[in-house]
Amino acid sequence: MSIWILAVLLLAIFALAGWRQGGIMASFSFVGILFGALLATLVGKIFHLILPHLGASDPLIAWALSPICGFILVSIIFMLIGFKVHRQVEVFYKHKAGELRNAMWLRLNTRAGIYIGLLNGAAYIVLISFVIFNLSYLTTQVAVADNQPLSVRTVNALGNDLQKTGMARVAAGVGTLPPNFYKFSDLTGFLMQNPKTASRLADYPGLTSLWQRDDMLGLVTDSTLTNALAAGTSLGDILNEQPVQDFLKNKDLSKNVEGIFVTNIDDLMTYLKTGNSATYNDKLIGHWELNISVTLAWWRQGQPNVQPKQMKEIRNLWTQAYGQTRVLATGDKLLFVKNYPSFTKQAPFIDKHDWKGDWSADDATNYTLHINLNGDDKFMAATADTLRLTAKDGKTVMVFDRVD
Repeated sequence: MSIWILAVLLLAIFALAGWRQGGIMASFSFVGILFGALLATLVGKIFHLILPHLGASDPLIAWALSPICGFILVSIIFMLIGFKVHRQVEVFYKHKAGELRNAMWLRLNTRAGIYIGLLNGAAYIVLISFVIFNLSYLTTQVAVADNQPLSVRTVNALGNDLQKTGMARVAAGVGTLPPNFYKFSDLTGFLMQNPKTASRLADYPGLTSLWQRDDMLGLVTDSTLTNALAAGTSLGDILNEQPVQDFLKNKDLSKNVEGIFVTNIDDLMTYLKTGNSATYNDKLIGHWELNISVTLAWWRQGQPNVQPKQMKEIRNLWTQAYGQTRVLATGDKLLFVKNYPSFTKQAPFIDKHDWKGDWSADDATNYTLHINLNGDDKFMAATADTLRLTAKDGKTVMVFDRVD
């Protein structure tokens, strides 16, 4: 019902505007609507560069406003041209033609303006339906919390009316936004409707290297943000969180992250639903922790003369040294080793460092690991299966178990 009320109001407003403007200006306005709709995205690229300097620092707002500003600019240009043509014709009939011809022209111009104004109103109804249709595609999926703002509730109501009245088919017939808009909307909606999958998102192999970046720590460590989905927070509240705002303002970082999501969006959706990734299926990928007992057993085989008392001391030392050692192998073939120990001759005798590196696959189960710290490189041969990773560091064989 609201769509028909909106349509009647628009038709009445533009019919009145056409009557006031006349047929010439209303005609140029109609042409401006058509060209504005066609050129909105292209001209909007100019505003996408300008808007951040005019106060629209939020990239999402700048992205949404840019085509609208482009449409308005093109429409204004055609309206100015129409006004100039209208003035020239008006001067001719007012000063050079007779009073009868002037009166006939005025009558024709105003009546034609009403009909063309109705055409303009119809064009705006279609364009507004297109905007509502695409906005509601996102908002209806993410509106899972009870405290949705009035704007979201209004868009959802209008989108629902589009479906009921059949105007959704008209809106869809106008065109579509870039495919990534719908894919990201589906992804956002799925996460909002299934908050428990947020932990699975964090473990997606194509994204795990992101969480290790220093400039992503604000997003990863913010407790309010990490618990937002489970608490039923609205999308607007999430976007207003300071770490999210800082992330969006960092153009290089946000563009890099967007590129990663765009590349993996289809596989990511499959992973969220099934827990399996077709793109990142190397057995090495994942989180690993050192199994001290098995690693010591391997070491004991090469040390047959070690006494039980010594073995106990060595176990205690290794538990202290390797108890927090973790390995992360990411889908983009990066390697992060946390709390890897080195033994010193002075107290506290154990130094722990975080190493970074990369890995390469020799075949389905054999890998070469390379880690680096301050110019010191280590290369290790490794084998991995579903549950266990075995790596050889010199003479020491280290065995890791997968962490779920």
